[in-house]
Amino acid sequence: MKTKNLEVDLWLSRKGLPGNLKVVIMQIIQQKLEQNKDVQVEDILSVLPSAHSKYIKRYLRLATLKKVPMLQTMEVRMLKAICEHLEPVDYREDSYIIREEERMNQMIFITHGTVQTYKTNGKGGKVGSKFLEKGDFYGAEELLKWASNFSAYQDLPISKRMVKPVTKVEAFSLGADDLKSVAIKYWWNFTKNKDPKDFDQSMLEEFAISSIEKEIRRRRQVKKKHTIRSLHNLDTQGSASQKLQEVISRVMKDQIPSPVCALDGR
Repeated sequence: MKTKNLEVDLWLSRKGLPGNLKVVIMQIIQQKLEQNKDVQVEDILSVLPSAHSKYIKRYLRLATLKKVPMLQTMEVRMLKAICEHLEPVDYREDSYIIREEERMNQMIFITHGTVQTYKTNGKGGKVGSKFLEKGDFYGAEELLKWASNFSAYQDLPISKRMVKPVTKVEAFSLGADDLKSVAIKYWWNFTKNKDPKDFDQSMLEEFAISSIEKEIRRRRQVKKKHTIRSLHNLDTQGSASQKLQEVISRVMKDQIPSPVCALDGR
C-alpha cells in the first residue's frame, strides 16, 4: 500500500496539481486501497468521483492553455470550450508528431517527456535543433493566428520544423477543426480592432448565427434561474415537497415548458 501511495503521489506531482488538491485525491485513493480496490496509477481519474475527475481535467487543461501568450487575454469561457476539445495523446520514441513542410492540423501541449524539433538540410542532417519538455507547446501560435483570420483549411500553416519524440511523450492535442469551431462560436475574441469589411458575407452570417445562439442560451439561463426561484417560493409542505424536488430536477434539464403546470399535474 505504501508503494502504491508513493506511485500516486509521484503521478500527482508530475501533473503539477496544487497541494490542497493532492491531499483530497490521496484521501480518496487511500479509501480505495483500504477497500482492497485496485488503483492503476496511470488511470487515477477513473477511480475518482466524477466531479473531482472533471475538475482536475479542466484544471490541468486550463493551466496548459494559459501558457500560450495569445490565449492569456481570451475570456475564460472560450478557454473552457477549448478544454472540451483537448485530447490526451501518447507518442512513441520512433514516431513523428508533425513533419517538416506538412500542414499543421493540430497543436500539441507536452505534459510529460521530451520532444525534439529541428529543420533538415536536405542531406539527412539536423539544423537548429531545439528540445521541448513538460509545459512547452508546438503549433499553438501558428494555428491560433490561422483561426483568428477564419481562414480556409487549405490555408493551414506549414510546419517549418520536424517534431519528433526523444522519449515516450504524453501530451494534449487540439485539432484545427475543433479550434475553428470554437473560434467561430466565440468570434468576438478574435475580431477586436478588425473591420467587418475584412470578412466575407458567409463568415459574417456565421458570426450572426453564433451571436443569436449565445443570446438564446443567455435567455434560457435567466428563465431557468427565475423558474427555480419561483419554485422555491411555492408551498413545500407534505407530499408536495417530493414532487417539487422532482420538478426542479426536470427544470434543470429543460424537459418541461411550465413548472406550475407540472405541479398541478397538467
